[in-house]
Amino acid sequence: MDTRRRAKHSAPGQYLGFALQPVRLCLHLLTCPEGAQVSLEYLDDVALHLADGSTLLEQSKSALSQNPVSDWADDFWKCLANWLDIAAANTIEIEKSQFRLYVTPIKHGVRSQELSDATTTDDVEAITSEIRKSLNRQRKVPGCMPYLQKFLDATAEKRVAIVSRFRIVSTDADPVQPIRELLAPTVQPMLIDHLCQFAIGRAKETADRLIRNGQPAILDGDKFKEEFRSFVQRNNLPGYLTSLAPKPPLEEVESLLAIGPTFIRQLDLVNVSEDERVRAVSDFLRSSADKSSWAEAGLVFQQGLEEWDAELVSRQGLVCGEVSDVHGDKEACVRGRITYRQCAQMQAPLDGRVVPGHFVHGCLNSLADVKRIGWHPDYEKLLGGEGR
Repeated sequence: MDTRRRAKHSAPGQYLGFALQPVRLCLHLLTCPEGAQVSLEYLDDVALHLADGSTLLEQSKSALSQNPVSDWADDFWKCLANWLDIAAANTIEIEKSQFRLYVTPIKHGVRSQELSDATTTDDVEAITSEIRKSLNRQRKVPGCMPYLQKFLDATAEKRVAIVSRFRIVSTDADPVQPIRELLAPTVQPMLIDHLCQFAIGRAKETADRLIRNGQPAILDGDKFKEEFRSFVQRNNLPGYLTSLAPKPPLEEVESLLAIGPTFIRQLDLVNVSEDERVRAVSDFLRSSADKSSWAEAGLVFQQGLEEWDAELVSRQGLVCGEVSDVHGDKEACVRGRITYRQCAQMQAPLDGRVVPGHFVHGCLNSLADVKRIGWHPDYEKLLGGEGR
């Protein structure tokens, strides 16, 4: 039975810069049992696929401006109608399925909670009877009626099958908090939100890539946890600063290349290859993002960054001097290219901590962008008053 049918749902709200669905995807990936997979926008907003063949279908609702579990809420009755449609289409085995409505921030509803608590046929049918009576007392038909009618028209067997396996979960003021709580016992407090951002971003990026490639967005929980543990271990080392910035997409790199900022014109003066120019832009963007992320997390400070820039300027000057001594017989363009390539391999600590290789290279290009350094021996004359 194919349980990977794309679902069409969305949830508003931003949490650490992400919509609600990727946050829930990430949490399920970090907490799912061994051998489980988690999907995004296939069976439902998010679905947990367990190794024994059972599934958990979850709808997620961001309740920033309304209550999606109030008695006549469109969102609530639409959830039940969607699950009834899925059951009718036989795309899942009801006996092996659970249904969850996740709502944040915390909201309550009398009728929805009664259905969430119901476990027997008598419970469900008694509540359904009360809903019919309450509906008859309404002066006008509620807006949720198209979805509610589907629930009322369903057979008692179908209603009980769904409702008895359905639960509302609305316990989080912030849906990222459960992920923070997973990390809190083992990592530095200042790192927690940035590790959350990495985990949510990686889950979303992986799912988006699968969707773009025409594949089901189903992620392996064991693989995701292993990758995240490795990242946390590296990032939690006191002597190492781990990049939180993903490699920028090619279209972003090409866009900046087309603009031709000063650091690219510096590279043009020494005729580097196209691959080197692409790498320069990618590392420039990543290092800029890392500086911001580390500063926001309190991992680096302005004085340290200023001292770091001064150290890179000094080191680049030493490389220039050595290249001039050793390769003084070569053309200026060639000497500049040698200088650039030697600097591109440079390693230097920031506040005594090791940084990723792209960070040094990106920061050197940032310094070249404001003309504190240059690769061609006559870069200041050749660039003149040009700026970004």
